[in-house]
Amino acid sequence: MEQLYIIESGIKRRAEKHSCNYCKKEFLRRKNASKLKKYCSKKCYEVSRKNRIIVKCANCGKNVEKKISQLKKAKHGFYFCNRDCKEEAQKLNGKCPQIRPAHFGTGTGEHSYRYLMKEELKLGCIGCFIKEKYLMVVHHKDGNRTNNDKENLEVVCDNCHKKRHLYNKNGEWIFLSKVLTPRELLNKL
Repeated sequence: MEQLYIIESGIKRRAEKHSCNYCKKEFLRRKNASKLKKYCSKKCYEVSRKNRIIVKCANCGKNVEKKISQLKKAKHGFYFCNRDCKEEAQKLNGKCPQIRPAHFGTGTGEHSYRYLMKEELKLGCIGCFIKEKYLMVVHHKDGNRTNNDKENLEVVCDNCHKKRHLYNKNGEWIFLSKVLTPRELLNKL
């Protein structure tokens, strides 16, 4: 049998092969030492003390470090490096169809009206002409949220949208989302 040696502090010592307790990589450690090394590197030792384990991302295949307590949270046994990878794997043509909810892909598209108006959203409000994107909403002119014809949609800011849902109660204008302000009164408010 071949005798193995390592050099520690400038002294030649007898060694043995050992498999790292964390990464399973084989390394040489001092034979018959009072404290036998269990890890190939300081990094493996530190990571193992954090109660973490390395798993492969089910979408991109990268190695991901996860806490052992997090592993129990994965309902289907798939792990991902981040939310974007999970969503990519969950798509209709993704790698993990098992993690899709039962309702996935059954939408009617009735809530896609904002996407239909993405170019108009860049132009800003048709009422007051401000262009801050975070203030823009898409309003259904006829009040029917299932009527997503482009002719029925208009881009307005939050303030102008509120004006489109006012009603007159005893001479005072009050906001009510289910009511539509008569179009001829919009310029007067």
